[in-house]
Amino acid sequence: MKYPALLLLLVVSFTPWVSGQDEAEKSDAAIDPAVSRELIRQWVQTERVLSEEKSAWQVEKKRMQDLLDLYQKELTLLDEEMRQAGESVGLVDENKQKLESELAEFRKAHQLLRDAMVRLLPRVKVLMLRFPQPLLEEISADAQRLRSPSALENPRDVLQSIIAVLTASARFNRSITVDEDTREVSEGKRMTVDVLYLGLCRAYYTTAAGETAGIGVPGKAGWEWQPKPDLADEIRRTIAVYQKDKQPQLTKLPIKVEGSEKK
Repeated sequence: MKYPALLLLLVVSFTPWVSGQDEAEKSDAAIDPAVSRELIRQWVQTERVLSEEKSAWQVEKKRMQDLLDLYQKELTLLDEEMRQAGESVGLVDENKQKLESELAEFRKAHQLLRDAMVRLLPRVKVLMLRFPQPLLEEISADAQRLRSPSALENPRDVLQSIIAVLTASARFNRSITVDEDTREVSEGKRMTVDVLYLGLCRAYYTTAAGETAGIGVPGKAGWEWQPKPDLADEIRRTIAVYQKDKQPQLTKLPIKVEGSEKK
């Protein structure tokens, strides 16, 4: 500490007091060394307290500045997030409008498809009445879906089933199919017969032993069967050739064309 400055201060402080006394009292008013030491001690303590307070203030000031810098960074980040959020709102609105437009187009297409199925479904149901049993078994799942009362609630599924039915019927119509069936051949008597289908236009049936035979044609309410016992041998031979049980050979079966029956 700067003690000379303190001593000078004490001398100046006590000068007015000394000058106001007479010369007789000067000797009695001499400065007490103990008082001087106490004053110096208090001054030193005050300087120490001031220095400590100043140091503490510097530390607190730095801490507060660090906090202010941190808050400023947080405010900057918050402003950036708010700005990005504002831009995102615009993108959300744009995507919402796009999705609403696509949804409107989808609903329009869905309605158009449903209207088309309303017109097409009855025609397909009528067509399936003319399908033979082997074909009906092949398309049973799709046929059941098309016959459902709630089919038009899912027009897309109806369209897929119609395509499957038409594809299967076209394939069946281009091929020869041999199937086994149970048929009533006489009063109350049922027998197992082999049926030869020529696509969707004509079918022939006979028993394994050839006791009976007949012809089938598609009708409005299903296939109609007519007994033709005299065709049993020819039908049996034709089925055997088709199944490669006999050597390839020509066979003759009646096919009705334009109202006339020819061989």
